[in-house]
Amino acid sequence: MSEVDTSDPNPDALQDGQESVGRQVSVGATVLYVEEQGSGPAVLLIGAADEDAEFYRGIADRLSSGCRVVTYDRRGTRRSGREGWPCDSARHADDAAGLIASLRLDDVTVLGASAGGVVALRLALRHPDLVRNVLCFEPGIFQMTDEGRKLEDRGASSVEQHLDSHPGDWIGAVDALGQAAASSLADVSSLFTPPIGREWFAQRADENAEALIRGDLPITREHFDRKAVADCTTSLRFAYGSASHPVFHGIAAELAASRSQTPDCLEGLGHIVCHHPDTAASYILGSL
Repeated sequence: MSEVDTSDPNPDALQDGQESVGRQVSVGATVLYVEEQGSGPAVLLIGAADEDAEFYRGIADRLSSGCRVVTYDRRGTRRSGREGWPCDSARHADDAAGLIASLRLDDVTVLGASAGGVVALRLALRHPDLVRNVLCFEPGIFQMTDEGRKLEDRGASSVEQHLDSHPGDWIGAVDALGQAAASSLADVSSLFTPPIGREWFAQRADENAEALIRGDLPITREHFDRKAVADCTTSLRFAYGSASHPVFHGIAAELAASRSQTPDCLEGLGHIVCHHPDTAASYILGSL
C-alpha cells in the first residue's frame, strides 16, 4: 500500500464543493466534533466508529448544493470526547438527538451506515419526533438473523484470539474481523478492504481502529424489538449493497419485512458506503 497523507481532505471531495465549517459541540457530558456545509433540507450522516466525519466529505459535497449537511465524529472517535465511552447505541442515538437539537435542525433525513445504521435506527425509535426519514444502510444488527449470529460469533472469536496474542493491536484486530467475515466467500477478500486506489480510506480507518473494536463490536450484539421497528412513526428504509456480504441483505430484508417493505438494493456497493459517494448522494436525495 502506498503512503498517503490522511490529514489531507477526502480524495472524493469536490473542488467546487460548499465550504465546510468544523467545530466542537457539547452534547451529553462530552464534546462531539461536527462539520456542517450547505443550506436547505437537513441531512445528518452517521458512520461507523472507524469512519470519522471526513469519510463522508465526498457524499456531503454532492449534497451541499441543495442541502444542509452535518457529519460528525461519534463519541469515542478521533476528535470527539470519550467520556462514558464505550457505550451502547442508545447513548450514541441520544448524542445524535442532542446534535439535532443544538444545531436546530428540522425535518432531518438521516443516513446511517454499518454500526452507524444501528445508531440511526435507535435514533428513530428513541426520538421519532426529531427525524423525518431514516435510511439504514447495512446496519450491523447481527442478532436479527441466524447467519448474522454465526458471523458475529466468528468475528468476535477471531478478534479475541488476536488481542490475546497481540494486546492493543487494534489494526490487526480489525483485519482479523474482516478476514473472519469473508472466510466463507471466495469473492470477498475482507469486509473492510477498500477498492484499488482508495488507500486514503484504509489508512484513515486504521487510525480509528480502536474505536471500531472497542466501540462498535458491542453495538452489533444488541437486540431490536421487531414490533417497535414495525410501529415506529418515522419513515424508515433499509438498504444493502449488491456487492457486499450477503448477511447484510438478510438483515435488511428482515428489518424491512417487519414494516411490510422490501429493502433497497444499491447496485455495485460493498459494505463501505463512502466508496460510492455519487450513488449514496443520489439515494439520499431520492428520499427527501
